[in-house]
Amino acid sequence: MEHFSKPRIKVSIMPPTDLQLMTVLLTGFRRSNDVMFYSDPNGVILDINDAFTTHYGYTREEALGHTPALLRSRHSTDELYKRMWRSILDPKKGYWRGELINKAKDGREVPLILTITAVRDDKNEILGYVSNGIDLSEQKALEERVAHAEALATIGEMAAVVAHEIRNPLGSIVMAAQQLADEGLSREDKDTVTRVLRTESKRLNEALSNFLSYARPRPLNRGDNDLNALLKEISEMAFVNDELTGGARLSLSFDGSLESFPFDADHIRQVVWNILLNAIQILGGKGTVTVRSGKGDGAAWFSISDTGPGIPESIRADLFKPFRTTKQQGTGLGLAIAERIVKAHGGRVDVETRLGHGTTFTVVLPRIEG
Repeated sequence: MEHFSKPRIKVSIMPPTDLQLMTVLLTGFRRSNDVMFYSDPNGVILDINDAFTTHYGYTREEALGHTPALLRSRHSTDELYKRMWRSILDPKKGYWRGELINKAKDGREVPLILTITAVRDDKNEILGYVSNGIDLSEQKALEERVAHAEALATIGEMAAVVAHEIRNPLGSIVMAAQQLADEGLSREDKDTVTRVLRTESKRLNEALSNFLSYARPRPLNRGDNDLNALLKEISEMAFVNDELTGGARLSLSFDGSLESFPFDADHIRQVVWNILLNAIQILGGKGTVTVRSGKGDGAAWFSISDTGPGIPESIRADLFKPFRTTKQQGTGLGLAIAERIVKAHGGRVDVETRLGHGTTFTVVLPRIEG
């Protein structure tokens, strides 16, 4: 019996012509869901896609002939644009990628992950620039709704902790005020009562500040800041206070090549202080706190290590949960606030700990550059 096989048909695949390739690219440009536009070497917009009109509200006629400054919002600093163009015009790189907030025609703020690429010819001369943006509005709105829901879920627990944390110092303040009204109180007793007033007032203020920071976080205000300078300032300020450190030692090791980059200095200052304070308190006056900084993979990092007893396995899972604390006094919000701030920056907090060998908290922050 003869076996017949189907004859093979040789198919030659022809590369697309320049015209076909241009047609495909232009169609992809027009129909892309990403916000795209093309500009000449001077930055003048020559073409936009439909998504540009959908997200920003400008028609082709309104956008063409203008520069991207048409979209600039109050969040875009001169420093950001300098870094952006330095990266785009660098022949070895030729693009910038980062998170940006632009402004639509109706004034809406449009958060984006934006990539701007320099298009060069065979002689390495710039022909123009292609901008590609992914709108993060829905993602940001979802994140806000989730954060709001989480905040509401903790209101009941917060109310109980607030009542406890405020009642104790408030009771001491009331009692001290009553004692000060006693004309027969000795000078020594008055000094003692005054010291109680100062201590308990400070404790009350710290508790209320922590609750407000957690319940109503302030929006980020990013600007170019020197992380090394911030770490040095806070660390040295803390260790000047002998009453706080009780003999604990401080070691600093910073990466001198770490340049300024955008982050909210006030918020990160709070992160550093909350973690540093925990490290100091866990030592009980004996041991060393080491503060380091560095960079890598488009991110900056800093770590705060202590030579304390380490964190027991039983409480590691709840480390960043609000109102979880092993201290006799405290709201248990320090690390929860720190993690929330770092996540708002797009970063993360890592923890390494060994019983009897200490703990290291490492904060990683994206440098939001190209």
